Amino acid sequence: MVDIAFLGGGPAGYEGAITAARQGLKALVVEKHKLGGTCLQWGCIPTKTLIHAARMVQSAAGGRRYGLQGGEGVSLDPEALGKQKDRVVSKLTRGIEFLLKETGVEWINNSGTVVAGDTIRLQDGREIKARHIVIATGSRMADLPHIKIDAQRVIGSRQALDVFPVPRRLLVIGAGAIGMENAFIYRWLGSEVTVVELMEQVVPGSDVEAAALLTAEMKKQKIRIHTSTRTGPVHVENDMVKAEFTSEDKQWEGDFDKVLLAVGRRPVTEDVFDHALPIQLDQQGFIQVDENLKTGLEGVYACGDVIGQPLLAHKASHQAMAIVNHILHGRPVHHHAVPAAVFTNPEMASVGMTEIRARERYGDRLKVGRFPYAAGSRANAVDEKAGLVKVLAAPDNTVLGGHIVGAEAAELILPLTLAVEKRMKADDLLDLTFVHPTLGENVWEALAAICGRAVHI
Repeated sequence: MVDIAFLGGGPAGYEGAITAARQGLKALVVEKHKLGGTCLQWGCIPTKTLIHAARMVQSAAGGRRYGLQGGEGVSLDPEALGKQKDRVVSKLTRGIEFLLKETGVEWINNSGTVVAGDTIRLQDGREIKARHIVIATGSRMADLPHIKIDAQRVIGSRQALDVFPVPRRLLVIGAGAIGMENAFIYRWLGSEVTVVELMEQVVPGSDVEAAALLTAEMKKQKIRIHTSTRTGPVHVENDMVKAEFTSEDKQWEGDFDKVLLAVGRRPVTEDVFDHALPIQLDQQGFIQVDENLKTGLEGVYACGDVIGQPLLAHKASHQAMAIVNHILHGRPVHHHAVPAAVFTNPEMASVGMTEIRARERYGDRLKVGRFPYAAGSRANAVDEKAGLVKVLAAPDNTVLGGHIVGAEAAELILPLTLAVEKRMKADDLLDLTFVHPTLGENVWEALAAICGRAVHI
């Protein structure tokens, strides 16, 4: 018998197991695919490799003002890019395998089903006994009732990683993080890209002002974006995919070489546990847990995508580590402020409340500090003038939320995440000295604006 078994070898499973092993527990991971889960194999890591290549092409195209010659003629070799993506994924996968071996974590390359509070039955009939079980099976691509992924003409995010051959015209249905990132990638690979989103803004649920700024920047890059638009059935005709669209004031059709369906993800809960067990699912199929991430079955926990929003790898890994500490030390699971990012160029990152939510609570007393990238010294030096840092604070200057659109937004959101997590006041962060010139100074200026101490605006 092992002390703890993780069903799923993504960020939650392997990081939780390593954490447990390093604290003296006998840990095991059951994963039917490769280690790293969707994030490493078909999501976060390979897409960021493609995004890096797209950014290099974008930078070269705008390099003439810096004296670069021939930049506008730079192009990507999709086959070479695909090989580099595979090299990155392979290296990191081997790294996880090494870490599991080094820490004594057993990896069983199989699928399993929880059949009791201390038992996982593998597909080959073997049974694993564990004092504690953590379900961390993640999520899978979702489709629509009238549009299904066929992996040929209608693809999902996994098939989108196979960039060769590059479609001349690509339709992206869904303007969340996955849709927007792939729109950016394929635009700079050479596709004509159209994004259609049912909701009123891109990255639904994000701060309205930040979403509007990201939309404007993507349109400048010749990505067509239609919000508040419904996509009807699609069908293949004359070797093209025909799609129908309906917005508030018009209907139209379009022809595309491929369609990328990016309408979210669904939890992987089928055959994960015996449904006679007292583990409850909500209407969307997410496992229901209590404040300490326990399911209704004694000894069985769940974390990550499989328990619901936000569906983010870093949330999953932190929850898995929190479960280990709860088991070992009895510490309650703390539900931290979770930042999110969209890795387009410019990037978009956020944490905490949006302005709409904050105004519902504080009305006109809400404080908003803004600092445009265009006013920052480093942003001008490196030609990254498109963007904004926006900080929301309560009347007493307590930081409620932060939203950044601009270069390195995902890196810059960290101090604002700390402020939201610790309920710090904007004043508390103004004694931090940022290196000059850096993009980080933009964050300082936005915080200073809350306190009436901004310098460069």
